Amino acid sequence: MIIYGSALGNLQFAGFFIFLVLLALWLILTSIGRRNLIIDLNEDMYEFYIHRYLQRKGTLDEIYIRLKIQKTGQGKFYYKMILNGTYIEVLSLTGIKFSSNREKLEKLGMRLASKLNLNYFDCVDVSSKHVIRHWPQYKSEDTVDIKGTKGWASCI
Repeated sequence: MIIYGSALGNLQFAGFFIFLVLLALWLILTSIGRRNLIIDLNEDMYEFYIHRYLQRKGTLDEIYIRLKIQKTGQGKFYYKMILNGTYIEVLSLTGIKFSSNREKLEKLGMRLASKLNLNYFDCVDVSSKHVIRHWPQYKSEDTVDIKGTKGWASCI
């Protein structure tokens, strides 16, 4: 009986391990899809696709180029250029590696943002180097209808 119980425990452990491996493979295979970001400068719109399926379509005020900063344990700062936005994945424009040359990356980011007609943000939140070309637009679905029955404003 003891041998049978231990064999059953090993079998359950093996089954659980196989289940986890299959789940991990499924998650990897479903996230492999090719990502495409299409920026339409004529209509000031963008489309984000994952494996030919449209994930997000929006205006250019929702995506931006930003200089990202990382501090090492020795106190040195390294920089990276990213493209980010609403409901899209972060895209590193400078690859995996960080650079210590902030001035060159600032120039590159500002020039790239001007060519693509996108907003540019510096690595600090409050900076005179931010370049905002598109302000957030008024979206009617985000507002509350005071006369209707939507939201808490109808209770006033």
